[in-house]
Amino acid sequence: MFWRPASETGETLENASGTRPRQTVPAGARVVVVGAGFAGGTFLRNLPTPLRRPGETLLVDKGEEYAFIPLIHEVAVGRVHPDSIRFPLAPDGPAASATPYRLLQTEATGVDLDHGKLITSIGEVGYEYLILAPGSVANYPPPNLAQHFQTFWTLEDALALRASLNAAWRTAVGGEKAEAGGLTVAIVGGGATGVELAAEVAALFGYLRKRAARRPVEEPRVVLFEASDRLMGWLEPYFHEVAVEELGRLGVEVRLGTEVTAADEGGVEAAGERLPARTRVWTAGGRANPLVAQLPGAHDAAGRARVTERLTLPDHPNVYVLGDCGVYEHPHLGDLPPTASVAVQQGPYAARDVGRRLRGVPEEQRGPFDFFDRGYIVSLGPESGVGIAVGARLRGPAAQALYRGVFLYYMKSRRGRFLTGVDWAMERTLGRVGFGSGQPSAVGRRQTAGS
Repeated sequence: MFWRPASETGETLENASGTRPRQTVPAGARVVVVGAGFAGGTFLRNLPTPLRRPGETLLVDKGEEYAFIPLIHEVAVGRVHPDSIRFPLAPDGPAASATPYRLLQTEATGVDLDHGKLITSIGEVGYEYLILAPGSVANYPPPNLAQHFQTFWTLEDALALRASLNAAWRTAVGGEKAEAGGLTVAIVGGGATGVELAAEVAALFGYLRKRAARRPVEEPRVVLFEASDRLMGWLEPYFHEVAVEELGRLGVEVRLGTEVTAADEGGVEAAGERLPARTRVWTAGGRANPLVAQLPGAHDAAGRARVTERLTLPDHPNVYVLGDCGVYEHPHLGDLPPTASVAVQQGPYAARDVGRRLRGVPEEQRGPFDFFDRGYIVSLGPESGVGIAVGARLRGPAAQALYRGVFLYYMKSRRGRFLTGVDWAMERTLGRVGFGSGQPSAVGRRQTAGS
């Protein structure tokens, strides 16, 4: 067994927040996994039997919880409760004994490839196999814009935006004279995140107007800026065409080929025109986690490490780079995109590959990673969507139904599926979370769900 008890290492440390009991830092583990998102999480759920024994597998993550990021745009507009998409990385109580890995809550800051050690903020951890799946980080606005935009990348970002939207609406219906642009939301970035968020915010304003006792002092506006000439440019043109049509139906103003060049607390400037906007959101994509971007070897423009056909670093076959952080050039599809569909296939493959290696399977008998393109789907508000699934083109309610089904499946949590399904089902009767709704508190929801 590679791991040694803390009594042998002599290290017992507390995390930076000081909110958890002092942690013991193991000397190492046979497999060390960094990150529990789509790729890391599916790797852990598919651990081969030898790695399920105590001390064999260690998860390193700086958080206590995992947030299901694909649905944060629905949290921002109150359609989904934040507790519905938060899950503990290491369950307490009876479930803890069934967890086949140990959690070390700390931040991974580097990798010593020559000596097989992961460097963390509280010490070094040795590994025999290293699974790097820390996810991406936000592409922040340039310095001249950064202080005037909210980013939209985490659950915390979604809650901050929800608070901003709620405050803006309350001011607008309060009867007081408001500054110009008080109910204008400027969203920069026409990728899938920006498109989904723009659709949800526009639908939110429609929802609030129907239920408001007083008319707002100005008309709500949602303006989506995209520097290129197409929304979601890495997808087939069909996505752009349907998205432009559906966003227009919802009242979103789509400005293509338009780069935001300046901003302040009152609005933004683009193409020589000033747009007053109290709420300004930056959704212009992501880049590789610094932990991966600093690794030696080839990287793409976003800093993702280029990996072999077995998803490992070319010169370090015991280091797997999965999900958003690795870029694999498929022989027929080219560079695979950083999507959940790719990540959830890479995690199980890497787990199987490590299992074969532990059994001594010769290298020539370990097949390469083979991606099955299931398609892609984008939500366009509560009632619509657009997607291509296994070659079939979908739009409207059918696409939205598939969208919900896919992400409920991806959750891999009965509790999360139940609560999110309840949120969707009860939205019309109980209202929206954070916008004068009557939905139960987090405590009540946890007790009802039996968690």
